[in-house]
Amino acid sequence: MRKGMLAASALVVLLGVVAVGALAPTPAPEESDSAERSVAIETARLEVGSLVAARRFPASLEAAAEYTVAPRVAGRVQAVRVDIGDVVERGDLLVALDDAEFRQELAAARADLQVAEAEREQAASALALAERRLARVQRLEADGIAAASELEDAEAEVDAQRSALAVAEARIARARSARETAALQLADTRITADWSGEDGPRVVGERMVDAGDTVAANTPLLRILDTRELRAVIQVPQDLYGALSVGQAAEVQAAAMPEPRFNAEISRIAPSFDPASRQARVELRVDNTQGLLAPGMYLQVALEARRVDERPIVPAAALVERNGRTGFFTVDEESGRARFVPAEVLLRAGERAALSLEEEAPESVVVLGQDQLRDGLAVTRAGEAPA
Repeated sequence: MRKGMLAASALVVLLGVVAVGALAPTPAPEESDSAERSVAIETARLEVGSLVAARRFPASLEAAAEYTVAPRVAGRVQAVRVDIGDVVERGDLLVALDDAEFRQELAAARADLQVAEAEREQAASALALAERRLARVQRLEADGIAAASELEDAEAEVDAQRSALAVAEARIARARSARETAALQLADTRITADWSGEDGPRVVGERMVDAGDTVAANTPLLRILDTRELRAVIQVPQDLYGALSVGQAAEVQAAAMPEPRFNAEISRIAPSFDPASRQARVELRVDNTQGLLAPGMYLQVALEARRVDERPIVPAAALVERNGRTGFFTVDEESGRARFVPAEVLLRAGERAALSLEEEAPESVVVLGQDQLRDGLAVTRAGEAPA
């Protein structure tokens, strides 16, 4: 009987274990790689071209050519024929001075010349008379009629008249010089536009006098500017100095005008550095044929510091680090999965980077979602339905 009870107890335990096993949940199978969730990305076409890194410097504009109008004579300003902003050509009348005094001086110089010329005629007549008398005395002396003393007096008279004629000639030369000086001074009362260099229109940049002002000789009256071409002056440090050359292209942007940008080129490079700042003066020629710029404007000059050509160029944000290497992701078109492309960054300029690749450049680069990628991960381009 005891054996029967033990057998019944074992059967009850076995049935309980089976029942518990039937009620327990069945574990889910592991997810396969084919069911891996893909990462949404965006791509952009990879460019191959040139990339330039620029350095920017503050600068101010100057007129490439400037001419200060000043009188050669003192006087009272009678009229100013131009004002600030007026366009002038070579030969235009700019300022007129009162010329009454100079006209009187010219008339007096002309009268003095006439007197000197009359004195020369008188001296010439006296010399001719003395020479005739000398010739007559010489004939008489040869015939033994005239005394030796009479001959000496005749010769002395001729010498004296010759000296008088020479003095008269000198007075004429001086009178002519005075007349020419007076004529020049009279002409200088009419101050015209006259500058060295090329012809062409220029503009009045500054006016310093008004009608009625009394000015001395060489007093600045007007400032005439050639604004068709301007000069930008910057100071560059030693590390950039060796990369610059005359004729090198640059870009200029005025602070008051974000657009457009203006083309420029280096025209002069100082051969020495300022001992205080350790910087060198560089001048740039800025085209201003459209007249949008003006001397005195504050601007920024962008100079090419470094350049690479015919290299793959990607957005700098597309670059990532994987396993200690820099590179970017592209999409393998056959598998539809991300592929990491190692790259050496040759140059960063703004938001772009030029690269050196160990393989042929792919057609596209991942520009959004790259931070979540790893090599071989499934991806879905923006606008594509998930696989």
